[in-house]
Amino acid sequence: MKKRAIYIITIEIIALLLLYVFIKLEYQKWIPSCWIYKTTGILCPACGGTRCVVFMLQGKWIQAFFSHIIFFIGILYALVLNAVVIININKEKKVAIWLYPKWWYAIIFAIMWGGYAILRNII
Repeated sequence: MKKRAIYIITIEIIALLLLYVFIKLEYQKWIPSCWIYKTTGILCPACGGTRCVVFMLQGKWIQAFFSHIIFFIGILYALVLNAVVIININKEKKVAIWLYPKWWYAIIFAIMWGGYAILRNII
């Protein structure tokens, strides 16, 4: 395994462990609530994202999915992409390169995120 891949994996494991400890020790009560929702009563596009991450780290995948669907999909995409990149660092023949980010992925993601923000305030 190349040194770069080892550094990436080490940093990611440390970050995940710190997040897990943060969630496990009930520090999430220190996370501030959304000021847009508090002042207007309208859910902002990111409302529920923190809950999604907390539920994912606690292993509550269904609750994470329903707390913010777009964050959930984005996090899963990032995890799969991360694994593909680490695998491709060590291989001559690259696998699943179609997963690598393209400019139109960002446009599709932004449209989905905006649509989700509008729909959940209407419903």
